[in-house]
Amino acid sequence: MKWQIFRRPLYVENKIMKNETSSLLLWLTAIMLTACSPSKEDKTKEVGASAVPSSASSASSQPDLNPIASNSNSVKQVEGAPSSNCTNLHQIGGIDDFVRQVAENIDSSCLFERSPKELAAIWGIPGGDDPLEQALFPDIDPNDPKNVDKVIEAIDQMGKGERSYNQQAVEPVVQEMKALRRRDTLVLSTGKQTSQGSDQPLRVTHNFDIEGTPEYLKKHGGGFGGSFQNISQLPEYLKAHGKIFEAQRVFRLFNHDRSPDKPYLEIVFDESGKIVSITVYENVSNPASGIHLM
Repeated sequence: MKWQIFRRPLYVENKIMKNETSSLLLWLTAIMLTACSPSKEDKTKEVGASAVPSSASSASSQPDLNPIASNSNSVKQVEGAPSSNCTNLHQIGGIDDFVRQVAENIDSSCLFERSPKELAAIWGIPGGDDPLEQALFPDIDPNDPKNVDKVIEAIDQMGKGERSYNQQAVEPVVQEMKALRRRDTLVLSTGKQTSQGSDQPLRVTHNFDIEGTPEYLKKHGGGFGGSFQNISQLPEYLKAHGKIFEAQRVFRLFNHDRSPDKPYLEIVFDESGKIVSITVYENVSNPASGIHLM
């Protein structure tokens, strides 16, 4: 079985680092580029992201997001409601609202029938695309199945001086990264992973994460706040339909028919129970693992 994971986290701090080689290299490349700028040597102290959403400016008119607690009525609605095929998506009021909307649509593939950028716009938050990669490597198609390999190769070539970049294209993106870090908001980041068995076709799994800017995390004790600060605070509708795996420090909510070809929600927490990541996967990347049946 061959595995390859490529995620585009906006902020690598406060995250559990996985095998995200290409994403980390891209982040380091951003630092390298700003450090090499002849008149702005101090930029590396402020840049800590591998992607800045071009939608940040369009979302700036929206109020910054703070967690809101789920009330009992909304919990009951989520628990008993069938999938709405994403017709109920709307601007979120905080982390609780975001997770509730995901849970309402977990039985449908509709969350991945829209582009991440479109989802971010609907939810009224920045994110959903990766303009840094686009600025650095305009010749690499982000939808190419070999995109990850090509990005890694391109970064390696840049390190060896065999590939150049357009400083005028990269500089505005870096400035947007700095501006976004100062906002108090949730952000949508994206990624994908591929797997392939010995006699199986290549399987691609896209995913999106909800993350907080440094300012957001600072206001909420380094976490998401609301009902998603600690795993012990999970709303009852999630506990009733999902499962906490203490040994793996993960909670998963699958679709009702347990299909490996439909989305699922994964919440990772640390040894203290603090929630450190919230991710929605397009499908089970390795159905043979049987995690959807646990």
